[in-house]
Amino acid sequence: MPQQSAPNYHTEFSPPVGVAESVAPFVERIVAPNASAYTFTGTNCFLVGQDELAIIDPGPDVQVHINAIDKALDGRKVNAILLTHTHRDHSAVAPKLAQKYGVPLMFGGPHRPSRDLKFFEIDPMKRSGHYGLQPDRALKQGDIIRLGAVQIEAIETPGHCANHLCFALSDRAHIFTGDHVMGWNSTLIADPDGALGPYLDSLDMLMSCPGQIYLPAHGDRIMNGKGFAKALKGHRLQRNTQILEILKSNGPLSAWQLTDKMYPDVSMAVRGAALLTVKAHLHFLMEHSKIGRRGRLFRQPLYAAR
Repeated sequence: MPQQSAPNYHTEFSPPVGVAESVAPFVERIVAPNASAYTFTGTNCFLVGQDELAIIDPGPDVQVHINAIDKALDGRKVNAILLTHTHRDHSAVAPKLAQKYGVPLMFGGPHRPSRDLKFFEIDPMKRSGHYGLQPDRALKQGDIIRLGAVQIEAIETPGHCANHLCFALSDRAHIFTGDHVMGWNSTLIADPDGALGPYLDSLDMLMSCPGQIYLPAHGDRIMNGKGFAKALKGHRLQRNTQILEILKSNGPLSAWQLTDKMYPDVSMAVRGAALLTVKAHLHFLMEHSKIGRRGRLFRQPLYAAR
């Protein structure tokens, strides 16, 4: 089977950690000290505004990172803490900072799975979700956050998780894309925490917005954001086709067996993420009646092309 093509990822990114850098008009980026196989160089915390600021995705609850944010603020007024979503690498320190600065915490509602869990089903991403965190203001499509002369507009983009948002800057050129679109890798969609159908729809939503320069929560700026998002969508659709071809050629397989065939060279550090991504694709294909599922007592279910 031919190798699946992928977007042109940008992995050569070596930002200073804990130092505020200007990345757009009225936008500064502070990279948090939480680099990993899943967070790349660390979570990008953004300060947006001029004299009145919002902090987007403040990141981990680490004192050295809090100190870096305080230093970058340099006495400027904070109006709000915004979250693109409630995975802990983005949100852990958010309630502490909201209390520290006396400002509202705003995001797209409490963390929740993207679909109802089956009886006895366990969400393997549960520890990563910031369950129990409540917004002071739950944001929805089109909501505006005003920061003096600068404004931010919320864009609902579920998929990576159910409450994911992107934020469009009022210059109509820049969009904060959280984990929905990242230049260094494809987005993890881990069923049932995330869902492929909403993710694909949200890519279409994002590409319909005016902004072309994407500011992701991990990795560097994406200058041709719409082109990159289009490539990501094409890659996901190719993965669907790949699964169908494998099942037609090999007969019924488990999710683990499919993962072995689709990601033969993946490192052990991210092997579990590859499995969860395959499961998200399988759920999508079942929703669209492209494959069937056969349960087996005390064994992994098998999937077969229809």
